Amino acid sequence: MNRSTILTLIDGTALPSFIEYKVTRAKLWRESGRNLSGDMRAVLVGIYPKLELTIGVLNESQMQKCINLLDRGFFSCQYYDAKTCTMKTAQYYASDYTIELLDKKKGLYKPFDVSLVPISKAVY
Repeated sequence: MNRSTILTLIDGTALPSFIEYKVTRAKLWRESGRNLSGDMRAVLVGIYPKLELTIGVLNESQMQKCINLLDRGFFSCQYYDAKTCTMKTAQYYASDYTIELLDKKKGLYKPFDVSLVPISKAVY
């Protein structure tokens, strides 16, 4: 599978200078704890696939585009799901992220990471 087929999209738009992403399959539990025998008891609420993106060096217009996409309250995100070997679309929001100038004269920004957090659990 080539990179273009697993590219993460936000509301149908590709992030500029996108390098890669990782999927953290976060489990959410309720009523969890250990009994007196030390055995774990819990109910799995679901798997919440958090996307950890790496964005490369950006120029000013690319950074502006990135900020406009990531600063939305909620957005639709498309990503490749390894469990089903298909593209999935779900609602996400972006966590905090830090942008830093690389070269002020050239208007370049350093690479940065941002996490996209799912609104709902994955449905299979």
